[in-house]
Amino acid sequence: MSEAEFKEWLGRRLYQGKPLKTVGNRVGWVKAAERALAELGFAQKTLDEVHAAGQWDALLQALSQLRSDWRTNEAAARAIAPQSADPHLQVANTRQAVGMYGRFLDGADPNYDDDLQQGAASMSGIQKADVEAAMDECDAMGVDAYMDEYGYSWNNLRYWVERGAKSYPSKAIYGVAHRFLDKGAALGNDECNGTTARKKLASLGFTIVEQSGQPANLRGRTSHSSELEVTTLPTNLILYGPPGTGKTYNTALEAVKLCDGVEDYPPTKEGRAALMARYNELVGQERIAFVTFHQNYGYEDFVEGLRPSTFGDDGEPLETGFRLAPEAGIFTKIAERAEALRSARDEGYDFSGKRFFKMSLGEVANPEDDYLFDEAIEGGFVHMGDDGGMDWSEARFSTKEAMIDGYAERHPELPRQHPNNGIIEFPFRLRARARVGDIVIVSKGNLLFRAIGEITGEYHQVERENDDYTMRRSVRWLWIDRDGVSHDVIYGKRFSQRTIYEFTDAELKLDAIRGLIEVGRDGPEEGPSKPFVLIIDEINRANVSKVFGELITLLEPDKRAGMENALSVTLPYSKRPFSVPANLHIIGTMNTTDRSIALLDTALRRRFNFREMEPGPGLLVDASKRTGIDLVSVLTTINQRIEYLIDREHRIGHAFFISCETAEQVHAAMRDKVIPLLQEYFFEDWSRIHAVLGNGFIGEDKLDPPPGIEGDRISSWSVLEEFKTDAFERLTTTVSTAAEERGD
Repeated sequence: MSEAEFKEWLGRRLYQGKPLKTVGNRVGWVKAAERALAELGFAQKTLDEVHAAGQWDALLQALSQLRSDWRTNEAAARAIAPQSADPHLQVANTRQAVGMYGRFLDGADPNYDDDLQQGAASMSGIQKADVEAAMDECDAMGVDAYMDEYGYSWNNLRYWVERGAKSYPSKAIYGVAHRFLDKGAALGNDECNGTTARKKLASLGFTIVEQSGQPANLRGRTSHSSELEVTTLPTNLILYGPPGTGKTYNTALEAVKLCDGVEDYPPTKEGRAALMARYNELVGQERIAFVTFHQNYGYEDFVEGLRPSTFGDDGEPLETGFRLAPEAGIFTKIAERAEALRSARDEGYDFSGKRFFKMSLGEVANPEDDYLFDEAIEGGFVHMGDDGGMDWSEARFSTKEAMIDGYAERHPELPRQHPNNGIIEFPFRLRARARVGDIVIVSKGNLLFRAIGEITGEYHQVERENDDYTMRRSVRWLWIDRDGVSHDVIYGKRFSQRTIYEFTDAELKLDAIRGLIEVGRDGPEEGPSKPFVLIIDEINRANVSKVFGELITLLEPDKRAGMENALSVTLPYSKRPFSVPANLHIIGTMNTTDRSIALLDTALRRRFNFREMEPGPGLLVDASKRTGIDLVSVLTTINQRIEYLIDREHRIGHAFFISCETAEQVHAAMRDKVIPLLQEYFFEDWSRIHAVLGNGFIGEDKLDPPPGIEGDRISSWSVLEEFKTDAFERLTTTVSTAAEERGD
């Protein structure tokens, strides 16, 4: 092979916008393929000769078949990976590297992959000839081999429909689509570009699913359409009105409706119980969060702030004192959770009998070590350094005691290692404690995690030239986010910086981990997203500008992540980029007696829809029958008089009476809730309270002026110890002032 030139070509290749750091590994994988040419059935001695002989496609096909099942040609697999207990991953890496070497021999740009464009593909530029070539190739190879060749499976086929060619090669999609069309007709040029092609692709995708007999669970759709489903726009809603109008209850109703898309909760006692049961269930799943604003609530509570911490940057406890560390607020936490789990399903991966391990892959504080993470992800393994010159894969090292003894034999000049010393404990955990099928979570510092995988192979060690990361376990990666997601999404505590340890705490959030795995297993999508809701009670009681800060702009629907005019900001303390996902809905409540809606922050008013919650006397019909009191007329009369004396924003709501079962409960509501509220409204002006309620509830005595003081008699008001038997009838009947004074 042309090793030096290939290295130079790889050196110009970018990954995530940065130079590729696994050049040496890729060169090694290509050399492995060259080593196995004879076993693969090729007479040529070098890959360059295979390419010159026009046998490159045959070589790729042979490697693809070997990748599918290495046991079909164990000699070739062993030639590629002579020391591996399970050569599958090494063969897969070799197939990928050989494909890259072929593009190098073809003289291609190092940053363009014809068949693996890693999210950069576009519908534009796909011509009729490209589609016809893909169809012919699919016919010749067969669908299964064709899909295997391009790295796709039936499991993510359904997401081609929703992603279009934005992230998946059009070549593979159209080839497979053709295979299941009745006539296999080629598309015209106008059907291979832009929006038209994406619409056509949706139809093709459904046809594939229908005609192939594969599961057709396309996010709940039961029939196909030429249009891609549009994600529901984010909801920014404020329910405003006087106290007792059911604002808090209706936030629960709106939140459940947004999460479940159903409205089958009738306004009955049973319906309310069912609603609150589902609401509490969603709160338990952390899909709904609730916060109440108050005068001292600020940005540091809502978005992020500095909080005292007794842990250092490495996640370990400080020896003395504390430091100020950035800590996410409730809004940031639910936003990150909504973003991470936007496509997750509620059911899927089975964790029965599995252990969970946290593991570090390199030092996050040292960017140069990030190649260790890249290698692990691309190679399908986790690895750890500092083997102490030991080959821990030997059969005798199955217990910690044996490992201690072996290390002492190898290093007699050193003190005997304590069982919990990292040089023994960490390899023991990776080698013996972790089992095939267990879950490994890769941290990024002590506040973030960036990958989840399932251990698929036994412990083994490899030789390395540039570092001592020789200890490995094969891993099938289930979810990856290189930038990292907050630990709070899956775990209630910060991670420790220890290289590897087992989670034993009940604070692991298995539903969230399962959801992330389902997202990673099927790939991201642009279809319907799982909704999350943040409820902000009493939103007008805090200084909204202070609480939201620069995020007030990000709340606008078109500024959300993934939307047309998406924006992001850099958070001031953690310095992390942040945007608001479109599947996070915000519902607020506002008590109009605290502040008029007209005085509300203008920026907030522009970004939220407002829905007035008025008193509903008509909702008290059943309560009137139960209690024998005409509560419909009582509430109507009280509110008419309040509106006359103050304004409509100070009326009272039906919630004060709606749950009353007896007349005694109505009396208690008047005495303990309604009258104290009127005292607040009228600033203890009892004459006005009397004007609203009449003398069936409020008693009036006349006080003479003290001796020596000339003046008129004044009124002394009090709440009657026992309301008059006809108090409610008096309230709802118009009588003259003179008649009231006489007690008629």
